[in-house]
Amino acid sequence: MLLEIKSLWSILKINTFDIDINPELIKKIKNKISSFESKYSRFLNDNFLHKLNESWKSNIDEEFKTLFRVSKMLNNLSKWYFDITVLPLLENLWYWIEKQKQIESFWMSNIEINENTITLKNNVKIEFWSLWKWYIVDYIYWLLRQEIQKFTIDFGWDIKVWNQKELVWLEDPMNNNKIIWEIILSNESLCSSNGQKRHFWKNHHLINPFLNSSQNDKISVYVKHKSATLADWFSTALFVTPLELSIEILEKTQWLEWMIITQNWEIFKSKWFDVKLY
Repeated sequence: MLLEIKSLWSILKINTFDIDINPELIKKIKNKISSFESKYSRFLNDNFLHKLNESWKSNIDEEFKTLFRVSKMLNNLSKWYFDITVLPLLENLWYWIEKQKQIESFWMSNIEINENTITLKNNVKIEFWSLWKWYIVDYIYWLLRQEIQKFTIDFGWDIKVWNQKELVWLEDPMNNNKIIWEIILSNESLCSSNGQKRHFWKNHHLINPFLNSSQNDKISVYVKHKSATLADWFSTALFVTPLELSIEILEKTQWLEWMIITQNWEIFKSKWFDVKLY
């Protein structure tokens, strides 16, 4: 069975091969995606995230605290290049819903969490869009494992394969209609970050806060790991850091398999990232 759900600016594809998915399971999956989008999407007015950014203070639940802990870890690891407070800059670069210019005040040091309360200082605003896929993919993965023997999840270039080996074709980062390499996944995830996928004018959504602009020294970053969570975290954080720092981080995390393509088409990859180039 192939299930497709359009949401969160992407298409979720779940392939369970010859096994039907329980209708109640499909309902749980759709409800989770819908609830996450209605709570955290910055493209919706009057939801939790919008109200927090307007009022600067709110009560928060365990889900929010988990997302924040992940963000803080990536912020520290990337030496502050990964930052969830770049929302005003995204707005001003035309990746927006607001109609007026935003005050470009950011840095996660302006976020204070005290038990179940968050306070945003110095006009900062936050967004979790850079973290949502791993959260959704891993949630769906654990749901499916309870009932389905083998499956593949593909959520907008983030892929997770369970209980099988699957050949995955990777497209040219600059051309969606051209395949230029392949890789085999076995009980693992492959996640990518690509500035061409959400492109607007000369900018894209992967922001370098030190430059006040999109990070443009790379075309794509791929990370492979058993956990979709870790693969997606690192693909995003590695893209927004300068290349030299990206390599430095990866040398310290040798348990990751990865590949980086620079703007001049230099390819850097880990020893065990077993990709076949055409």
